[in-house]
Amino acid sequence: MSADASMKWFRVASTRDIPEREGRRVEYGPHIAALFNLGTEYLAVENQCPHKSGPLADGIVAGKNVFCPLHNWKINLQNGCALSGGTGQVKTFPVKVSGSEIYLAFESAAYQACDLSAQAQESQTSNPVEG
Repeated sequence: MSADASMKWFRVASTRDIPEREGRRVEYGPHIAALFNLGTEYLAVENQCPHKSGPLADGIVAGKNVFCPLHNWKINLQNGCALSGGTGQVKTFPVKVSGSEIYLAFESAAYQACDLSAQAQESQTSNPVEG
């Protein structure tokens, strides 16, 4: 999602708050998200797995995906689509980094298109939990 001047941005964290290849639960008022530091970019999704509402911010990050800590569903962080475990999707949030501050546009959260061919290919990649 691209940063748009018409979006309402909320400061949720500092870049030093989220170690590389990890996620954190962030909130602003009633809004809650899972924010991930992928090293070259930050991505944010709803913090509840579509399977049984597991906390995605506590999952294991692999590439641009996170594995839910409850039942190991693989969720793509770019589009929110489940790549393994079952079908489902979470909303994604626009992220903007300004200096060392991270902002989310909570009100612009949306479901993204799931590319089924990419999902099939992604589901063939190894799971860091299973080795």
